[in-house]
Amino acid sequence: MIKLYLIRHGETAWNKEHRWQGWTDIELSEEGIKQAELLGERFKNFQIDEIYSSPLKRAYETARPAAEKMGLEIVKMDNFKEINFGYWEGKDSKELTAEYGEEFTKFMADPENMPFPGDGSFANVEKRVMEGINKILEGKNGKSIAVVSHGGIVRIIIKALLGIEGEWFNKTWIDNTSISLIEIHKNYNLLRVLNDFSHLKNGIF
Repeated sequence: MIKLYLIRHGETAWNKEHRWQGWTDIELSEEGIKQAELLGERFKNFQIDEIYSSPLKRAYETARPAAEKMGLEIVKMDNFKEINFGYWEGKDSKELTAEYGEEFTKFMADPENMPFPGDGSFANVEKRVMEGINKILEGKNGKSIAVVSHGGIVRIIIKALLGIEGEWFNKTWIDNTSISLIEIHKNYNLLRVLNDFSHLKNGIF
């Protein structure tokens, strides 16, 4: 069995402003830095063997305190970058609705089946992400692995590993620095934890 911890990055200014970030390389906000430190404190008692990160600053800087506490090197992998939203990035949903109208509203209603700028489709993103997941899981039985990435990517990984059919993206949410845990067994995968951010001061649902 492999324990796979999936972690979203800390808060950024664009998170607070509800702007679409995608591949735009936004720094953590002051609050995001605090969140990453609290995440690191929580992980100091975990037994993690390897830690991987999206190369985007907000993910890598979130991973750093936890990696330092555990004495681990962070391995950056492009597979775990956020969904690329192309010319939508930097705008909030109100601006996108005003500028792109039906193109954007159709996507929001059915994101897993509608095309969008950048990566183009969820199928393209899933292929990229799962190539990375399969690579880091190969031959790792008995290990515990952490991946620090992005909310969209965490949701895509969970859906793919659990074999969830139909709409999923609009029915879930992943909070900043939350932890989700999937156990990878020989014949099945088991979701043990979803979106746990109890290490944060406001970590009450």
